[in-house]
Amino acid sequence: MAKICQLHADLKYYLCMQPVDMRKQFQGLQGIVNEEFGRYLTQDEAFVFVGKTLKTVKVLHRESNGLTMYVRRLSEGRFQMPHWNDDYKTCSLDYKGFLRLILGEKWESEEDLEVLEKEIKPD
Repeated sequence: MAKICQLHADLKYYLCMQPVDMRKQFQGLQGIVNEEFGRYLTQDEAFVFVGKTLKTVKVLHRESNGLTMYVRRLSEGRFQMPHWNDDYKTCSLDYKGFLRLILGEKWESEEDLEVLEKEIKPD
């Protein structure tokens, strides 16, 4: 039997730095993956989208023979985005960075920022 609902340290996590309309579902988010990231969903990647108010996050992930979408809404506070220049559209996170983001923790030091590897979309 195939495993589903598995977000783990072996995945590559990609964060969309621009706010996303949280009304978007599977096809809309998959379109952003294709257009903004220049990628297609694979089983070893997860894509993270943050809403305009920074209170809701959606994570899109291909598993087995389908897509899985996780939604997390903070009851208090806002998701803390890593600090990048405005011209960056996407970045990649390691698992520790993904957890820090999804838990709403702050990016406080240079060490914290080192978990990010910028991935700039070519013009």
